[in-house]
Amino acid sequence: MQTLRKTALLLLISLLSVTGAQAGPHEVIFCGERIPVDNNFVASRLMNVIRKQVPVVNLPRLRQQANAWFPVFERYLARHGLPMDLKYIPVVESGFANATSHAGAAGYWQLMPETARGLGLKVDDIVDERNDIAKSTDAACRLLKSYYTSIGVWALTLAGYNFGIGNISKAIKQQGSNYFSMQLNPETAVYVYKIIAVKELFEYPELYMKDFGYNVFNADARPVNARGGSDNDEEFKTMSVKVMSKTAKTPKVKLSYYSAHIENARKFSDGDLVKIVFDEDIYTSSGLSKKGYGFKATGWLIDGRVFIDLNMGHELTVLAMDNQKGIPLSEIKSNKKTEVILKQEEQADN
Repeated sequence: MQTLRKTALLLLISLLSVTGAQAGPHEVIFCGERIPVDNNFVASRLMNVIRKQVPVVNLPRLRQQANAWFPVFERYLARHGLPMDLKYIPVVESGFANATSHAGAAGYWQLMPETARGLGLKVDDIVDERNDIAKSTDAACRLLKSYYTSIGVWALTLAGYNFGIGNISKAIKQQGSNYFSMQLNPETAVYVYKIIAVKELFEYPELYMKDFGYNVFNADARPVNARGGSDNDEEFKTMSVKVMSKTAKTPKVKLSYYSAHIENARKFSDGDLVKIVFDEDIYTSSGLSKKGYGFKATGWLIDGRVFIDLNMGHELTVLAMDNQKGIPLSEIKSNKKTEVILKQEEQADN
């Protein structure tokens, strides 16, 4: 079994070194579109949204429900040929609650009655198919696809989902097609930022945890208030998370994969340091790190997997042997030496 694992790792390393991926040390990508976080205003607004959201939402509950419902959303998004990032819309729209808003929107996707009926859903005093997860997701996908066909930019498509296609089309005619520079109503002005913030927190939690000061996905990490958030949000006012890009253009990136291992972390608990040891020479932006080089990094326990922050942004990411982020806690607890993969992202020559 050990031989098979090492053979699989070598095969993975040889096959997965590719160029042209859309990534970088601090790039923020949503639906394949680069978010202009090199702009100070955009970067500040995104971080302000994260600061304000984290203390007042129950992220452990949301992530648990996301794990249950994301496969459903992904199935319908794939069926309609839509980006998987759109699965984060219901997190912001409804928090996975089949509630009805004061304006009359209902269901996980918060569809208005007239919109839902126009998409073929039954909405009356007896039956409301907006609360049917399958039918409402299919309807939302068709709606988003039609909006994108009309607008052609995903950030503005999401703004249209919140503000109405007519309203956003009028705003585009008056202000142009850059959501991030438009003057919109307060809700729509931060709507896209909220969805992007959720994606960042769900997909790159280890990059943000040190600035939160605790694991935001651990329900037992600190006391919560009646709304499900932290009672003390002072640290969020001085967060130093950097989302600034080094370049205004989305760079081409070379992806390389290296072998490494975690040493003796059987007693690991959330927030502990773990020792990463390189099993081969690796060139990083800091220089050459030779085989056998070891250093300690913080690990965060999320959904039974340990996400490790190497303090290198996206340049080096720790992957499990299944090529997924986060190392299964069961593996770390059962082995003196846990094999891992280091994915390196470096700017490629044009």
